Amino acid sequence: MVFRKLRNHDGTPLVALDRDDLVLDGVIAADEDEREDQNMHVQRLGKGVYVVRPVPEDGPIQPLHETELLQGLVN
Repeated sequence: MVFRKLRNHDGTPLVALDRDDLVLDGVIAADEDEREDQNMHVQRLGKGVYVVRPVPEDGPIQPLHETELLQGLVN
């Protein structure tokens, strides 16, 4: 289990995501140094629980209840 520190960036709290996980999920390319232009959607599910997902360039973000992960938990 990896723990990350909450950091202050000009008054905005930030948590860094693991680069290798972002590459694994196709959010960034393995040979890409940075991807600051990728829009990300943050959704609060409850106290201390958040979901962070990349926003697709070609359309709207899939509703959370329709994602493969949640469908697998329900079925």
